[in-house]
Amino acid sequence: MPERSPTYMRLVAWPVLAIALMLPAYPLANANAQTIDQDNTIELKNSNHSFVDAQGMTNIVGIVNNHGTVPISVTMGLNVSDNSGHTSTLHENLYGSVIYPTKGAPFKFQLAPGLEPVGKPFVASFKWIDQPFYNFLVLNYTNMAVGQERVLTGTMKNVGNVELRNVMVYASVHDEKTNDLDSVKSNIVSVLKPGEIAIFTASPDPAVKANVYYYSCAGFDVNAPISTLPTGDGGFIPYDFTSVAKVSDIRYEKATDSIAFGITHYNPKGGPADIKIPQLAQNQTVAVMMDGKPYERVTVKADGKTVSIDFFVPPGDHQVQIQGVRTVSEFPFAMLALVALIAAAITAARFKAAFKIF
Repeated sequence: MPERSPTYMRLVAWPVLAIALMLPAYPLANANAQTIDQDNTIELKNSNHSFVDAQGMTNIVGIVNNHGTVPISVTMGLNVSDNSGHTSTLHENLYGSVIYPTKGAPFKFQLAPGLEPVGKPFVASFKWIDQPFYNFLVLNYTNMAVGQERVLTGTMKNVGNVELRNVMVYASVHDEKTNDLDSVKSNIVSVLKPGEIAIFTASPDPAVKANVYYYSCAGFDVNAPISTLPTGDGGFIPYDFTSVAKVSDIRYEKATDSIAFGITHYNPKGGPADIKIPQLAQNQTVAVMMDGKPYERVTVKADGKTVSIDFFVPPGDHQVQIQGVRTVSEFPFAMLALVALIAAAITAARFKAAFKIF
């Protein structure tokens, strides 16, 4: 079957699939404990600091760390009472929408005048998220507060192959004695193109500025960034990627008609990954290469509209190619490699038989 033109690829209509698979949220009984889930993977730190800003609002800040092997989304809670003694619960999300393993993110509650906290902030609910971490953004900054305004400033660079949108840097603010003073967000960079560098700045509240010494827990939040890959000829490939893994340098390789990327599963024992691409023909053949060799722990299913490629990611760092994503060929590269291996084995067997001593 002939290769489709770039114009065709631009006109392909394919429904956008959900990138993140959300599992049910669980309320937590022991809300004020340092580690608040059964496996001690979610840690709540420094949640007892507060200050009153220029608007008379009480600010309460803290940090949540993820010590597990699965990305999480966290909603914080805080019980408050008003002047009449009526109690209610406020909810706030962390500054990072997804907290990946070994990472953390700050939060902040701002209480209007007349509201008083009842107890400390707590994790009201959390969700495990089956979403890759795309290792496409490099932050360059110093942790030390800069200038009279005691700001956090630096640069962000897009080292990937796709545009990143609505990028925001967050951090926790500390004094010289490591006390947690504030939680801050930077300016939002609406579009960061591949190879582009942008400056970011985050400022502490004026009420605590004089005591700011350094920043920690710095990370970034970005809109679910990756749903299409440019092909270099004006076209693109839509896809959906689901895995609890770190993904780097995802790209389209024309020579092998592949989606290629590096991957490291967060689970030390390895784990599953799933990629969905459009099905462009009834006889479309898709194959998976891992570290340059045909890979067998793969299941490929097609329903006439979508091809689903489920595969196991072994422990450690690996390079993967999903071949046959755009063109339909009777013998894609992976199949040719497999045929070559089989042919070599047959040749070796015949050679051995020819020189067998009876």
